[in-house]
Parts: sequence; structure tokens; C-alpha cells
Amino acid sequence: MSEGAWRAGERQCAGCGERLRPEARPDAVYCSSACRARQWRREWRLRKRVAAELSGVGRAVCPECGDSWVAGVDRRSNAVYCSRKCVTRAWRARKETFGERSR
Repeated sequence: MSEGAWRAGERQCAGCGERLRPEARPDAVYCSSACRARQWRREWRLRKRVAAELSGVGRAVCPECGDSWVAGVDRRSNAVYCSRKCVTRAWRARKETFGERSR
């Protein structure tokens, strides 16, 4: 018998790569419904990202640090800043300039 022949009947989950149970249905592709849902969400995000990249309208740039992201995929579609850190930094900068103006 050739090496690895005992593995010929083993199938792997298309989502996580784990081995499917021996009693799984012959047409089973995923090890669980959670794994199937996780894989579907992963593919959905990828399709959404590709569509946004191809259309060119999905790009957003953080005014504080210059970081760019795909709006509606990586972050909310109406997000202005890339992170809470940049939001805080911008708020502090606005607060300081306002305080200097009022003196």
C-alpha cells in the first residue's frame, strides 16, 4: 500500500481546513453551520471589497493621519476618521485652537 493511502477517504472543511467527521454526509463541504456562516461572511466581505475597489467610490482617507480604507467594508460607510485615536487627536487639536482663540 502506498504511503498516505489511508488518507484517501478523508475530506477537509472548505472553511477552516479541519477534517470532516467520518459520519458526515457525502456531499458535506463544511464541518459545521457556524463554519459555513463564517466562510460565507468572509466571501461576502471580499465581494463587497472588490466591488468597491473596482468602482473607485469606496476609498476614504483619514484627515488626521492620512490612512486610507474601503468605506463600508473596513469601517462604516460614513466614517471620517480611521480610529478612535485619530478622533481624539483631532478633537484635542480643535479644542486647543478654540482655547487659544478665546483668550
